[in-house]
Amino acid sequence: MLNMETVYALSRIMSSEIACFDAYLAAQRSFDAAVKERDWTSLQTAIGIQDELAAAIADQESKRAEAFERLRSETGCEGGGLYRVALLVPEPERTDLTDLFRRLKLSAMRAKFVNAATGDYAASNRDLLRAVMEELFPEKKHRIYGKSGRTVQPELDAVLLNTAL
Repeated sequence: MLNMETVYALSRIMSSEIACFDAYLAAQRSFDAAVKERDWTSLQTAIGIQDELAAAIADQESKRAEAFERLRSETGCEGGGLYRVALLVPEPERTDLTDLFRRLKLSAMRAKFVNAATGDYAASNRDLLRAVMEELFPEKKHRIYGKSGRTVQPELDAVLLNTAL
């Protein structure tokens, strides 16, 4: 028998998880701004906030999984996902559950994209700085130079050592 309190509990947990993701996105924006401005104090603060929010998201996710498993067992739909289980929930709670689940997926995707964009920005800056440093100080990398003065890739040849010398 379906207990509507389980449906309401799942809805509350999903709403709370969405709020955590939204707060995480706001913290990620401050992280991005700190990286771009090279404000290391703000960056450290943003990292701390993101760590706390990531723990809160993980906690909400485990609560959501437990509530969903309870709902799944109450509906008797052991093999289905949320949309299949939601079909066994009466209206208007069914619509609320599916809407919350869509919003949750969108929030998670936004967080993933913002993290990827930040990672790409940091990687491109790292590669740019590495290329500039290699051009400015090529001797620091133990490079081999050709006749033109440009670096060349060493050929992989066998080296014979005369140990008698």
